[in-house]
Order: sequence, then C-alpha cells, then structure tokens
Amino acid sequence: MENQHGANRGSDFNPTWLGVVAVLFGVLLFASQGTELLKQLVIVPGTAAELGIAADCRPDELEEEGLSLQECQLLLSSVQISLASSPGWFRPVQIFLSLSSSLAAILSVAVGMALVADRRGPATLAVPVFGLLILLDCAGFIAVLNTGPLLRAQYLWPALLWFFIHACLFTAALVRRQQQLASDD
Repeated sequence: MENQHGANRGSDFNPTWLGVVAVLFGVLLFASQGTELLKQLVIVPGTAAELGIAADCRPDELEEEGLSLQECQLLLSSVQISLASSPGWFRPVQIFLSLSSSLAAILSVAVGMALVADRRGPATLAVPVFGLLILLDCAGFIAVLNTGPLLRAQYLWPALLWFFIHACLFTAALVRRQQQLASDD
C-alpha cells in the first residue's frame, strides 16, 4: 500500500516522532542535569551537615514549609549520606558530567527540532549527538559503580534509565540515517 508520497508504508520512516521524543527527553535531561549540577555545587564538604551540627529545625519554618521535625532531620540525613559516601573524586566528575550532559541535552533538543522541521542538514547530527549522550551515560554509570552503596542506590537506576532512553533514540536515528543513505543511492 502506498502513502501520499508514493512510498511503501513498511519502509516509510517519519522523523517527526523521533524529533518530538528527542525534544521531550532533551528538556527532561537538561532539567535533571541542572538539578544535579546545583546539588553538587550546593552540597559541599565542610558544611554544617558534614560537621555533625544538629539540624536547625525551627517550628515556625517547619510550619511554613509544611514539614514535621522528623522530615527536617531526614533531609539533613540525606545531605549527610551524600557527603559521607562521596569519594573525593566524585564531586568534580559529577560536575563535569552534569555540564557535559546539559550541553549534549541542548544539542539533542536542537537536533529534535531539526527532525520535526524535516531539515536534513542539522538532522544528520542525530546519530553523533545521541551517541555522545550514550558515552556520557556510560561514564556516569562507571563513576557511580565506583562509589559506595548509598550513592549507587541514588544514582544507578536513573543512569540506567537514561542509557536505555538514549540507546533507543540512537537506534532510531541510525535506522533513519541508513534509510536516507539508501534513498540517496
């Protein structure tokens, strides 16, 4: 059966869906990496949380934030877990990976918009950009594997999820690229 462009439906690849998904996940990755970057810049060694100073959980602030005293203390414990279980090399590596992943996410959004607009030039960058995201995911995964169990519990599943999302995008972009090359012949 033929579609409106005269191509067989079985071999027709519409890049619009890939572009929409790339934009969606690019924006989500940018937000996620921005949050991680902020976390790494704010939660630094030598703060009150690491020095063992008790949480300053004033009743008026607890009420304003809608927190219980126990929740306030657990928030402090969460910060202490991050600080205590982070090797010295982890923070700079996470900052580098967050910055790099944020830039790659912006590229992913740009490539996704090019795919939606069916602009062939910028869309040819889909395979390298998604490949770069996979490499960054692998680097983050390896970094997390070399930390303690508490940090692995926080970071491992999101790292795996992003890897598989980017692997799917890479595979779809690769199929699209191969079909473009075949149609050019």
